[in-house]
This record gives sequence, C-alpha cells and structure tokens, in this order.
Amino acid sequence: MRMKSILTTGAIGALAGAAALVALTTGASAYVVCNDAGDCWHSTVKYTYPDVKVVYYDDNWDWKVKHYRWHEVTGDYGYWDSTKNAWVTVHPAQPGEPTPDDPH
Repeated sequence: MRMKSILTTGAIGALAGAAALVALTTGASAYVVCNDAGDCWHSTVKYTYPDVKVVYYDDNWDWKVKHYRWHEVTGDYGYWDSTKNAWVTVHPAQPGEPTPDDPH
C-alpha cells in the first residue's frame, strides 16, 4: 500500500511540474506602447486610437534610451494622455460594432 501512495504522489508532482512548465513557456505577447510625447506603458493588444498617435515596440525595447517616461497602467485598452498626465480607458467595440480603425 505504501508503494501505491508514493507512486500516486510522484505522478501528481510530475503533472504539476509539467503544467507549470507549459504555463511558463506559453506567455502572452506583450508590447511597449509609446505616444508621441514620450509616455510609455505595457499592453498585450494592438489597438488603433482615432485621435492618438502611438507606436508599438517589442516587449524588450529599451524605452530608457530615448529618455521616455514609464507609466504602470491597468488595462490594455487605453492610452496615456500627456496633457492631463492620466490614463484614459477606451472600451473596445463589441461584436458587430465598428472599431476606430474600420472605414465608415
């Protein structure tokens, strides 16, 4: 009976380790997003804003070289408004609604 318990515990441990490895190797894509005033933040989506110019860089892009400013923000859909020094949340279009980058 003890051997069965050891094997069961070992199997559970192996499955947990495999699940952790998969979780670590399948990370979501991330971007460094910067506006034309030099304010930057992280995002996992690319979104076209109708009145705001932003540039998307790979996640490992070094924004410090450009002397840009970093902002920790909550949410992917939004942008940093440099004139207000504040995060502006933009709600993405729901299915069937036009998006800002769709021609009307």
